[in-house]
Amino acid sequence: MPERTFFLKPRPPLRAFAIAAALSLVGALFLVLALQLEWHVVVAVLAALVLAVGITLFAVALVAMARLGVRITLTDEGYHVSGTNQEHSGAWADVTKVTQAVDSAHITIYHGNVRRTHLIFPGGPAQEQMPEVVEAITERLRRVK
Repeated sequence: MPERTFFLKPRPPLRAFAIAAALSLVGALFLVLALQLEWHVVVAVLAALVLAVGITLFAVALVAMARLGVRITLTDEGYHVSGTNQEHSGAWADVTKVTQAVDSAHITIYHGNVRRTHLIFPGGPAQEQMPEVVEAITERLRRVK
């Protein structure tokens, strides 16, 4: 079977995006008004600061979405999971069982009695990939066992 790679993206931080949009809009509005109506310089500086905070929050939310993703690579020999400063890998020959929690987005890959690898699928687009990942894992396990 060819190598398959899945990228699990976290849910978008909608609250952070909404706050960033509100801060940016309010900051831009007051900055334009302060410059147009020649208000005190302090008002313009505060408005520019609010605008900068809104833009920074938006950028941080985008970076967080990209960095919190998890990459699962499945090959005929084994699997490799990487993301959020963690790396896990294992060979299919060493896997003793794989379980999927009922009504949950959680897959556990067992290596004997001690070692386990947990795949947790956040809601949204990542959870929609879960059936594909389960099918790919079970197909590879059937070929090895």
